[in-house]
Amino acid sequence: MAGEIMLRSGAETYRVEDTMAHILNKSGAEHVDPVAFNTAILVTLQKENHEPLTIVRRVKSRGINLNKIVCVNEISRQFCNDELTLGQTYEELKQLKGNQYSKLLYNLATIGAVIGFALYFGGKTMEVLAAFIVGALEAVITTFAKKVKTNALFLDIICGFSIALVSVLLQRVIKNMNMDTVIISAIMPLVPGVTITNAVRDTLQGDNLSGAAGILEAFLKAAAIVTGVGSGMAIGKFLTGGVPL
Repeated sequence: MAGEIMLRSGAETYRVEDTMAHILNKSGAEHVDPVAFNTAILVTLQKENHEPLTIVRRVKSRGINLNKIVCVNEISRQFCNDELTLGQTYEELKQLKGNQYSKLLYNLATIGAVIGFALYFGGKTMEVLAAFIVGALEAVITTFAKKVKTNALFLDIICGFSIALVSVLLQRVIKNMNMDTVIISAIMPLVPGVTITNAVRDTLQGDNLSGAAGILEAFLKAAAIVTGVGSGMAIGKFLTGGVPL
């Protein structure tokens, strides 16, 4: 459970393996072999004169929640230092496995992030107003897509397309608005920065398979965002009488 929470929260695979190894070493087993991939966890325990015990856990959905990673690390340390019993550790992890934030708070954070990037990139009042509108649209699309369990890459294409299309249309309504600032600010929450960073760290740790998978995932996400934004801008300009398709 600890490994699954960390992997779902965006931890590097070597960190997941290290945390699981520390916890499982408390079992007194002769052999402890945790293996983590981007989409699965494999753990084998073997005691002397006993058949090995192996469990595989599939991890389908992943995101970024650094707070959960820190919490799992703290819980594992307390367990390894005998500050928590096995039952207490299980209950702590079970509570941590659920959603920490409400959908409303998550959506407000998304809008706030888009507005913050707009200010960071030098946006003025008009850009901030447009960023608020586009950020709200992005939050609504993301929430609905998660509800219907839309594929992550398809979601990136939809978000990129909607962001670009609405930004082009807003430029016709809001005078003196810098469309580029609004689009760049809105796609920043979608950019796979943590994914590519973790992939490099895994590669440096010798986890070449996980590192290569992470790099491929980051490339596909970037390609999906570019595809969505490019098509959205093209259609938007066509609808507004700009550059034809």
